[in-house]
Amino acid sequence: MVKKQKHQPLDDHLFRQEMAGVVPLKTAPTTGSKAPRTAIRKCKPEDFSASPEFSYPGSSDNQGHTDAEDGSSHRKNGIQKRTVQKLKRGRFKLGAELDLHNLTLEKGHSVLLEFIAESQSMSLESVRVIHGKGLRSENGPRLKLMTRQLLRDHPQVLAYTSCKPADGGDGAVDVLLKSS
Repeated sequence: MVKKQKHQPLDDHLFRQEMAGVVPLKTAPTTGSKAPRTAIRKCKPEDFSASPEFSYPGSSDNQGHTDAEDGSSHRKNGIQKRTVQKLKRGRFKLGAELDLHNLTLEKGHSVLLEFIAESQSMSLESVRVIHGKGLRSENGPRLKLMTRQLLRDHPQVLAYTSCKPADGGDGAVDVLLKSS
């Protein structure tokens, strides 16, 4: 067994001296995602008018598949697992993003409904909703649970899944909408 020796300051100096003229290779950053992530329209709750709260005809039959035990992804009947995997990997172009941080449950509900309606009218295929993880909330992740329940029951939502850790992880969901 060979023992590792500590580098001496002289070694570091000699190394830096030898590498003084070396230019690092330029390589393109690579990721596992091949998504065309171009212009994401970020929305704030203030962007929506203070119109009276409206509702949608919720589906009480609860048809669909929850692909994970923790409810981090859901797909309606007729949506393939492969489609949800593509959504999870970021292969759908995100058209808009909504941040629900610091909203009450009621305000968050109405803003999310308006956001989905507006995204649908703009013919967006996929959107991101940031609800937060609820770690600092006294009553737990209420916005997170409300968001996922609303998305599960909304007739214009085909599927949703938690984002990749770099994009918010469990504190955000990517949503696949019906094409209009």
